[in-house]
Amino acid sequence: MIIELREFTRVEGSGTAEVVIEDGEVKDVRLKIVEGPRFFELLTRGRQYYDVPDLEARICAICYASHSVASVLGIERALNVVVPEEVSMLRELALLGELLESHALHLYLLVAPDLFGYPDAIRMASKHGELVREGMALKAFGNRIRELIGGREIHGINIKPGGFGRYPDVQELTEVERESEALLESAEQAAKIFAGVKPYGGVANHFAATDGYLMGDSMISKEGRFQYFERIEEHSPVYSFAKQSLYRGEPFLVGALARLLLKADMLTPRARGLLEQQKEKLETGYTSYNNLAQAIELVYGLERVREITGTLLDRGITGENVPIEVGEGGEGIGYVEAPRGVLVHHYRIDREGKVEYSNIITPTAMNHAMMETSLLEEAKALYAEADEREMVQRLEETVRAFDPCISCSVHVVKL
Repeated sequence: MIIELREFTRVEGSGTAEVVIEDGEVKDVRLKIVEGPRFFELLTRGRQYYDVPDLEARICAICYASHSVASVLGIERALNVVVPEEVSMLRELALLGELLESHALHLYLLVAPDLFGYPDAIRMASKHGELVREGMALKAFGNRIRELIGGREIHGINIKPGGFGRYPDVQELTEVERESEALLESAEQAAKIFAGVKPYGGVANHFAATDGYLMGDSMISKEGRFQYFERIEEHSPVYSFAKQSLYRGEPFLVGALARLLLKADMLTPRARGLLEQQKEKLETGYTSYNNLAQAIELVYGLERVREITGTLLDRGITGENVPIEVGEGGEGIGYVEAPRGVLVHHYRIDREGKVEYSNIITPTAMNHAMMETSLLEEAKALYAEADEREMVQRLEETVRAFDPCISCSVHVVKL
């Protein structure tokens, strides 16, 4: 017997799942990513390095800045380019805007209806209109930052190897600093609301993240620092267009919950205080608490935006790009924390400045196996005591807790 979950609702992209029942017990779950595959690794081969970040930004409208930044980091490391702190801080600002926009969309419009017992955010707004307005304000603020640094809200083309096409001015940064302060109270309230999330979806035993909070030179786990190819193994399930990733042969979790558990010492003051209040709950590793972790990161994001804009305004913006010489070419990896977790862009560039090798691993591909494991554990727990409708609903909530970006994950299909 197979219980089929039709296309998931309130997630980005198209995915389904099958729950396999044998002899009255749940035996297996197959998570099917059925979005049409897009071959971005192949599209970049043979292209000049300078054009690649703009192409990679097309992978996703929700997290284009993460792809752009990961791409320029991989290219710069391949060509031994070191950018000044100003450039790094502005890139981090773009990533923070994306984190705020994406988390607000997910929590307020996609998860909150489950929390308050509504089928969607539109009907929830009839009684919780102020909550929806707060979420929309946070989302709009994140998008304004993305537009300022990335050039536009969707598929920006301003983040370049060596710097930017255009730098923000003092007035623009001042407005961002002011608004980040004004939104902090709403974000702190969100952290209290989403503390009401129940434990479900199975428990993660392995977590991974970048070694910096939103950008890094490598990955980290509880076992220390590593390059992705040293511990992350990819394989292609025959029933899915997205690869699955394993950490030393086992499912693992990336994303907000992994970041909080592995990088608590990097948090801003108010976010760290909220983490301390919820630490015992988060350390259980239930994947549903990724929602709570995202709410805490809203506070982190706003605090960190204020820190960066304050620093840049104190120093002044020079707006100078770093000249790039291809030389003999080289190989480099860009590590970024997209809102959903670790994103890897790995390139080899030849002496003519053209990409000869490309590999991209997205957070949803890294979480794919953990999503299946969580669905399996939840299905086993629910099958004996819940009817099919209730079980399907909870399984959909389990998928939503990962905040999957399915379109990002479909890069390769084996024919």
